[in-house]
Amino acid sequence: MTTRTRSVLAVVVAALAVAALGACSEQSSAAVGSESTPRTTTRPTPTPGPAVPWDRADDVAVVTVGDSITAGHGLTTAQAWPALMADTNGWSLTNLSCDGAGVAALGDDDDCASAYATLVKRAVALRPQVVVLQASSNDLGLDTAEIRSATDQVVDDVHRRMPRARVTGLSAIWNQDAPPAQLAAISKAMRKALAREGGTYVDIGEPLRGHADWMQGDDVHPTARGQRAIAAAVTAAFRRDDVQF
Repeated sequence: MTTRTRSVLAVVVAALAVAALGACSEQSSAAVGSESTPRTTTRPTPTPGPAVPWDRADDVAVVTVGDSITAGHGLTTAQAWPALMADTNGWSLTNLSCDGAGVAALGDDDDCASAYATLVKRAVALRPQVVVLQASSNDLGLDTAEIRSATDQVVDDVHRRMPRARVTGLSAIWNQDAPPAQLAAISKAMRKALAREGGTYVDIGEPLRGHADWMQGDDVHPTARGQRAIAAAVTAAFRRDDVQF
C-alpha cells in the first residue's frame, strides 16, 4: 500500500469516527431531554356530533342539571319545564336536577346532598348528546369568586367527561319579585364559562316576575302554571338564539 493510499484511508476513518460520535451525542441529548422534560396533558377538544335544531331533536338524549325549580319541586316530574319541553319536542330526557343544589351550593340531604359537579358525574353513564346546565339562585350568598370558579369547573367537567355532548347553559330564575343583584353575577359566571370552555349560553329572562299567582305558598317554587311559563320562556329564547342540539 502506498503512502498516499494510507493517508486517504486515515482521513476517511477519522471522518467516520467523528460522524459516529456526533450521532451518539444527539441520541444521548434526546434521551436526557425526554427524561428531564415533564410530559404535559391537555383536555381533549370537544367533538360533538352533528347539530340539529332543538325543536327537531327527536330522541336526542338530553340531561338537565339544575336546582329545585328545574326539578319541579312540589309537582310531579312531568310538570317540570324540562319534561314539558321534552314532550313537545321529542327529546329523550333525564332530569338530574336536585333541591338545594347549585354550582357550589350542596343539595338537600334528603335529595342529592351534592353540588352540580356530582350530578355531572352521574350524567356520564347516560351518554347524553346534550347537557343543559341551569344557573341557580341556590348559590346566592356565596362568594362570587367561588361561584365563578365552581361554574368554570362544572363546565370543564362536562367537556372533559362527555366530550361529544353539546352544552347549553341557562340564566338563573327568580320568583315574582325583582331579583337580587348577585343573581346577575351567577348568570354571568355561567355565560363566561361557556364562552371560555365552549357551549351555548341562553338568557331566558325572569318569566315568573310579577306573577305571584304562579308561585307556590313558599314564594320560591313555581306552580304548574309557573312551570309552563318557564317552558314558554325557554322555548322563545331557544328560538331567538337558534339553539342547536
